[in-house]
Amino acid sequence: MAWHQGLLAVLLVMLVGPARAELAIPLGEGGDQLDVRVIEPPQGAPEDGPLVLWVVNQYGDLPGPESVALALARRGATVWMVDVMDSLFLPRSDVNVRNIDGEPVGSLIQRAVEAGRPTVVVAADRMAVPTLRGMRWWQERSDDPEALAGGVLIFPSLYRGAPVAGEEPELFSIIDATNLPVMLLQPERGVYRHRLLDLRERFLAAGSDLFVQVVPEVRDYYHMHLDEPQPETLEHLDRVMDDPAEARAVQSLPDDILRAIPLLAAAAHPTEVRPIDPERTTPVDRQTGLQPVEPQEAPAFELTDLEGNPQRLDPDFDGVQIVNFWATWCPACVEEIPSMERLASRYPDRLKIYAIAFKQSPEHLREFMQDFDVSFPVPVDPDGAVAAKYDAFAFPSSFLVAADGRIHYSVNAGIIWDTEEVDAIVRELLEIEPE
Repeated sequence: MAWHQGLLAVLLVMLVGPARAELAIPLGEGGDQLDVRVIEPPQGAPEDGPLVLWVVNQYGDLPGPESVALALARRGATVWMVDVMDSLFLPRSDVNVRNIDGEPVGSLIQRAVEAGRPTVVVAADRMAVPTLRGMRWWQERSDDPEALAGGVLIFPSLYRGAPVAGEEPELFSIIDATNLPVMLLQPERGVYRHRLLDLRERFLAAGSDLFVQVVPEVRDYYHMHLDEPQPETLEHLDRVMDDPAEARAVQSLPDDILRAIPLLAAAAHPTEVRPIDPERTTPVDRQTGLQPVEPQEAPAFELTDLEGNPQRLDPDFDGVQIVNFWATWCPACVEEIPSMERLASRYPDRLKIYAIAFKQSPEHLREFMQDFDVSFPVPVDPDGAVAAKYDAFAFPSSFLVAADGRIHYSVNAGIIWDTEEVDAIVRELLEIEPE
């Protein structure tokens, strides 16, 4: 009889999809509320599975995260999906997401832990900041910090914003005030991969038991590159995703999250709430356009371009050299290529441009560049080591090197390169004598 009951439960899980319900969580006394979409396990699944609080990315509901949430439910988890920006009627901007305080996610956690089940909160990208704030907000009000296993952050963006290109970015102070356990899922080809050790040290210094898993062969947003929801299974993602490595990573993500829960739950959960530095709680304004910087020697590099030729800064060049870091997945990077070529054509003998492709394969680049007619080389930075030397934080990032071998201007955004303003800066740098 027990065997037949078990078989019946399995069949029910297969035939009946995850159930959905709605939940509203009040916020403060102002009438705001969080609208929670509840995805429950299929009928017949165990009732004591974990509770996953999925804080939706700033871009809203997307097929990838939804498909992962449904896969979690099929594995016995209950998933609460919350679009904080939609609930609070906030325009979807970088600044708005970074300004969200701890109350929304903290209230979500507070309501969730009442069920007494293993609970974890999941967030990605910039939404990691309000999620950590929410964990701390809840910790301040909780008598049992172990009621929350911890947080799983997928390619978190924990910086206050993009500084002037070449300057070190500043982390939000919530990092130094987080001592609850955290798991980081860091893409191997992600933009912040080379900053992972520094980030780890900051979490550990704050007292957080930090776990790190590097997701092989993929870049940031890997679980958001799914165009259509996969409500039944993740087994056939290789048929609907262009990148096989991304398909494997998305297939693994539900299990990555579920494996993290017992690790986080077994870690230390301090009752003491760490202080927060109010000077580093707000985002910094993004610097656009070419910015003058304190002249500094341009880091040397040696890379290979798409034709197999070595490319390096020319120390004897009596002109201006532009070191540009870009990627095909970056729309602003692609948009500036034609104007960069027009600028190059104005100074055929006095201007060199190196369009360094960040962590991209030469095969993909050759096919991509067929749509562009450029005179400058496209070197490949396969592991991002040269970008790290230049402290390139945002993409595109560009650095203008004068004949003295020093960087005098930089920009961490896409610009139109053949304007009068840029032309004036190039002419200014052409007057600088070699050292």
